[in-house]
Amino acid sequence: MQIGGATHTIMATHANKTGNELPPAKTQEAQQPQDKSPIRELATSIDPKNMSWRESLDLANALMKAGEGELSTAFLPLPPLKLNDDGSMTDLRGTPEGDAIMSAKFNMFDSLKDRIEYKTQNNQPTKILDDALVFLEKLQIAKTTPSINFYT
Repeated sequence: MQIGGATHTIMATHANKTGNELPPAKTQEAQQPQDKSPIRELATSIDPKNMSWRESLDLANALMKAGEGELSTAFLPLPPLKLNDDGSMTDLRGTPEGDAIMSAKFNMFDSLKDRIEYKTQNNQPTKILDDALVFLEKLQIAKTTPSINFYT
């Protein structure tokens, strides 16, 4: 009496390679050293606790170039304007008075928190400002932590 099924034989095939054959010559490129991240670049030049509106504009421009257009809007400064006696407005860009306003130092963390509080009280969305606050915290961390070089 036979308990198992029919036996099948499978023929083994061998690869037709001999010795140390390598694939056709290919040039291998070494990895390029890692460039500094945009956050680390900004962290070296900007202090969020003591920045000017001009630096805020530079930060917004860098974020825009990095593809973070929505986040950059949180850092765009308002144009320096002067209210005249007759109720009209005068644009102060390019004037000494406007340059003084753009160079005035402030704490961006406090500014964002105040704007978030104002928008919350008026039932307006604060997602972009919240994201900007998180970004500034990352920027602050990148400023104080050393960079890691994978190639040394």
